[in-house]
Amino acid sequence: MPKTRDVISPAERSCAVWMSSTTPCGRPIHPAPEHDENPVCLMHSKDPAKSNETFQIEIERILKNAERMESEADFNGFVFPGSKYSKRTFVPICNFEDAIFIHEAQFHESTFISRANFHSAEFSDNAYFAGTRFADDADFSNAKFTQDANFSGAKFAQKADFNDTKFTQNAMFTLAQFFLSTNFSAARFAKAAIFYMARFTQEEEFNSNRSIPKTRPHRIIAPNRADFSNAIFAGDTNFNKSRFTQIADFSNVTFTQETVFGNTTFLRGINLTHAKVGGTMKFHETRFGNTFPHEIGLNFSYVTIESPEHVKFYKNDLGQALFYNTDVSDIDFTLVTWRIRIARTWMERWRLLARTSWQPVPRFHLYEEDVTLGESRDTKGPYQDLQPPKKCSDERNFALISVTYQQLKRNYDSKGDYWMAGHFHYGEMEMKRLHSRWKFPFLRWLDHHISLVALYKYASSYGESYVLPLAWLAMVLAIFAVLYPAVGIDLNIPDASKSGDTLMGYWNYSSFFRSHWNEHPSGFFGMMVHGLMTSLSVAGFQRELRYAPSYPWGRLLALFELLLTTSLGGLFALAIRRQFKRS
Repeated sequence: MPKTRDVISPAERSCAVWMSSTTPCGRPIHPAPEHDENPVCLMHSKDPAKSNETFQIEIERILKNAERMESEADFNGFVFPGSKYSKRTFVPICNFEDAIFIHEAQFHESTFISRANFHSAEFSDNAYFAGTRFADDADFSNAKFTQDANFSGAKFAQKADFNDTKFTQNAMFTLAQFFLSTNFSAARFAKAAIFYMARFTQEEEFNSNRSIPKTRPHRIIAPNRADFSNAIFAGDTNFNKSRFTQIADFSNVTFTQETVFGNTTFLRGINLTHAKVGGTMKFHETRFGNTFPHEIGLNFSYVTIESPEHVKFYKNDLGQALFYNTDVSDIDFTLVTWRIRIARTWMERWRLLARTSWQPVPRFHLYEEDVTLGESRDTKGPYQDLQPPKKCSDERNFALISVTYQQLKRNYDSKGDYWMAGHFHYGEMEMKRLHSRWKFPFLRWLDHHISLVALYKYASSYGESYVLPLAWLAMVLAIFAVLYPAVGIDLNIPDASKSGDTLMGYWNYSSFFRSHWNEHPSGFFGMMVHGLMTSLSVAGFQRELRYAPSYPWGRLLALFELLLTTSLGGLFALAIRRQFKRS
């Protein structure tokens, strides 16, 4: 409400409403005590029967004086009985703070060359700003739109401030263009909020339009962002085909009904941390920050979702997306692309170069593993929870990341996409391998590369490859086929002692085969064949061995081989079960 002085002398016959210049209005009193609590002038009176013609004459006088004096056109607290200003050009600074528009506010296709201040203005009827051009700052903060607000096709060259603005009915920003910083923080949209094909850009395109006189220098405000933080969208929300080259901040936003980001582009990413999703949310073919590979494309952490099955990602690149501390177990991920895992160890690099079939190449993983954290774990930043806990020497909070991997694994398992579930099972186990309780670097290295979890990875890709344990098994059999002749293998058949020495090795295989001429094949090749058969017989638990490993070293090798082959056989069976039990 307009401010007036507390005490008004009966002798004073002028309006006491304070204007933006901190001086009283001073216009003659308009007698309408039944509508005005305090005596005010025609411009500030709420009298619905006041003369619109006289009112508009005063508006024109104020505009001309302000343009001539290069000062501000002060309409602070004015009550507009009519406002037909479509296709009008406003040259001076226009201050509509606390103004009330009783009937339709018609500003469509008008132009504001200088700053337009509608702070705390109230629009009692429909407000038409479709196609309006704001060459300077536009301030609608704390304004109230009782009926529909139409800003379709409007252009905001400088700051567009809708902080704490209330849209009681539909808010339409179709094809609107915001060229610098945009502030919708704490705005409340009671009905539909339509930003279809809206553009939030940092490009200097506005002044290229010849219809806008360049009377003021084009200011650059940095950094630019589209700030919707703490806003409330109580109705349907439509950002289809919108384009954000600014940073899009939707943190702490509440979405109650259907929200659609179909074919929307976020070149600098979108922040949805701590958002509350009560209805349907769709990201159909949405592009998340792929132009800047080292920046966050989608921050979907700490999101509270009432019905996770109604949140749908379709044909999205989620290589730069964060999901930690959000339950993603039931979110619908269809035809999405995840981040490709970077080779960390020499064995992984070799596999990538060789393009072997030991494991699916490439593996997918979460951006939580790669996002750049603060320099210090004590620094409070946007990714503080990804910092490792105190007294922990890990690079980041692997336990927290593993929770997201578990949820994604359950998600894809429940939908029957077991191949993708295997990727996230692999990631979950990687987090377990990378976590270490040791602080000493050498012990941490051993824990990362020699632990049981690490061996599980090297042997079968955490149970995701059945080819890999078979390859290891073949290698083990070949190695022991070479090792057994080195310690000696004993011919174990009846009457073998009658033919001379029964122990064969690298030192005597020629004389051995001469003594046992009926042993075929013979020679060095024969020795290797018999060594391989011994290796296979030990691995197969055969009791009647034609050749038995010599005592004691041969028996020790046999025990070691038995341990390795049974372990690899078990991993092979486990991988087969994981791969084929679901089909």
